[in-house]
Amino acid sequence: MLDNEKLNLPRDLGDGLVLRWATPDDTEELAQFNLDIHSDNPDEPEMGLYYWVIGLMSGEHPTTRASDFTVVVDTKDDNRIVSSLNLISQTWAFDGIPFGVGRPELVATLPEYRRRGLVRRQMDVVHALSAQRGELVTAITGIPWYYRQFGYEMGLNLGGSRQLFWVRPGNDEKVAEAPYRIRPATAADIPLLGELYQAHLGGSPITRPRDEALWQYEMFTTHRESFSAIDPHLIETLEGRMVAYVTWDELRTAFGIREVGVLPGHSWRAVGRFIVQHLGQVVDARNETRPPTRKLTHITFILGDAHPLYEALGPDLERQTRPYAWYVRVPNVPAFMRHIAPALEGRLAGSVMAGHTGTLKINLYRSRFTLDWENGRLKEVGEDYAYNRLDDGDVLFPELTFLQLLFGYRSIDELILSYADLYTNNNDALVLLRALFPKRPSQVIPMG
Repeated sequence: MLDNEKLNLPRDLGDGLVLRWATPDDTEELAQFNLDIHSDNPDEPEMGLYYWVIGLMSGEHPTTRASDFTVVVDTKDDNRIVSSLNLISQTWAFDGIPFGVGRPELVATLPEYRRRGLVRRQMDVVHALSAQRGELVTAITGIPWYYRQFGYEMGLNLGGSRQLFWVRPGNDEKVAEAPYRIRPATAADIPLLGELYQAHLGGSPITRPRDEALWQYEMFTTHRESFSAIDPHLIETLEGRMVAYVTWDELRTAFGIREVGVLPGHSWRAVGRFIVQHLGQVVDARNETRPPTRKLTHITFILGDAHPLYEALGPDLERQTRPYAWYVRVPNVPAFMRHIAPALEGRLAGSVMAGHTGTLKINLYRSRFTLDWENGRLKEVGEDYAYNRLDDGDVLFPELTFLQLLFGYRSIDELILSYADLYTNNNDALVLLRALFPKRPSQVIPMG
């Protein structure tokens, strides 16, 4: 079935099941459906899920509408929704070069309707929708292995954290006079937040740019309990000069800090210690209204695999949690390589292979492409090359492992050690791949 044909809904799936696009009239049912399925504990529903769906279907979201949800209904059971997912379109960047991303999310099926291929049918539809919008990548977070069935590879860092406990000696240290003060950010602060956000992202090769409309939606438009809401606070000197920003939310037993950015010329450690002390001052009041099993006891810094604040707080932190991974899918790898050519040229120019001329033949076993270089410029990305043997080429990548290299998740040397059928056939290729695709952790804060 062609991509455009996949978008033609409703579609009869047999046995009384119909796949269709959602409408605004489905909002309440879909919000409750996702709340019931995705809440970890039915006795403690996670209302952030409910309000997230409401926001996505409200018509106020920057990119997503009710019609970006698919639903499968059972016509033999009063048209009850039995399965659903959606697509949240957004823009990410590769070394600063924007590219479209489709984010499938809120994938849910009632237990009694699972293992009937309903998710696969819907993934086909949203993949076609993403392609129609010109998005070069789709990315999803989810349970282990599952989304590999649909052309995805785990290839980009997701999460990663360090923890700080107030009961540890020194972490509850009080100061006579704090060097900073803190206040909620306002709409007038959005231009400054953009600068501070870049400080938070640091050297992350893959990022999600935020324009004013995105800040406005996440800060003010969406419901404050939605999982997509943020509440940035600005940290300033006692004289009113801006220094940093921080966002946090309350998890089960911890403050979860997901963003921290400090302007150049200011101490990350001083800012970090101020944040710890500030939250330490408000924790008692917050705990007065929380049940005994949900008392706040610590801070979890959810800042990825590497972040300046980890280095700054150093020995104050403990309990490192390694990152999980995003699933990424690139349906047309040569097209994506053409799109990011300026970034690849920049990497080459700053490497030991600056000014390189030559053709790199990349063999993905099921397909092949070339990177044709001339004096350090990527002149052409070829769709294929002539070959006599299955293993012809300068470098070979089984399955979707090239995506791990492409997005900086693993180095070429790590991949060679991990897969017996992944290797280079010459040293020029190995050195070139090290230059073009270094291992660099990313900190992607997706649009929800």
